[in-house]
Amino acid sequence: MKKLGLLGEKLGHSYSKEIHEIFFKLTGKDASYKLIEKEMEDIPSFMQELREGKFDGVNVTIPYKNEVMNYMDSISDSAKKIGAVNTITVKNGKLIGNNTDYFGFLKTLQQNDINVKDGKILMLGTGGAAKAVYNVLIDEGAKNIYLATISENDSFEIRKGDRLIHYSEIRNVRNVNLIVNCTPVGMYPAVNMTPLEEVNMINTDCVVDIIYNPEETVLMKKYKERNVKAVNGLTMLIFQAIKSEEIWNDEKYDDEVLKKVHEKLSEKLYK
Repeated sequence: MKKLGLLGEKLGHSYSKEIHEIFFKLTGKDASYKLIEKEMEDIPSFMQELREGKFDGVNVTIPYKNEVMNYMDSISDSAKKIGAVNTITVKNGKLIGNNTDYFGFLKTLQQNDINVKDGKILMLGTGGAAKAVYNVLIDEGAKNIYLATISENDSFEIRKGDRLIHYSEIRNVRNVNLIVNCTPVGMYPAVNMTPLEEVNMINTDCVVDIIYNPEETVLMKKYKERNVKAVNGLTMLIFQAIKSEEIWNDEKYDDEVLKKVHEKLSEKLYK
């Protein structure tokens, strides 16, 4: 049996175990998936346990996506570019780091026919998943990207031509094709919150909120009322997990698997 898991500090909110267990049933994989809560001081000894074969692979979440990079024997190009590892594969005592958040957001764009080529994009937030989202937008040909931040001296690295702006500047941005919320504002249990005040509800063609709980955030609802396409983060969540399985099993899974996992998890989350 393949031993897999999720490494994080507090995992009571996580749906990773459910996603992977649904995947195991659909594909007939003989595997287990465990939630692994650790404190920062436990990370060195846990990395050693990985090398010794305690697990065959683990996903990594807050706050360890950067920390674990210090222990990898090799790191994929996408993870290097993003500066974070969220998937570790153990092979012959070696630790290999990947980042599947990138593929999760890319699949979200593809599944919803969102074309960002030559577009102007507004990203809300520069933490957590923002680096993966930013790199996808660049690779898919976005022309200009504005990143809204609350920090006066934000260290988020941007390419020439893009801009870090304060939320007070959002109302002045025009001709935006896509808004992506990369903040946790509006996530359960604080479901009545929104990252954009009414004055900053600028016109756009589409909104992607990478939050998946609730199914429809306040931000999504407000833009749907304007007849704007609004998509949540469930596809990103699920596909980053399936991409991890592709890496661990050295196999490819078609979109039918994604669709079935999506259906089953939606029944559990949104019933």
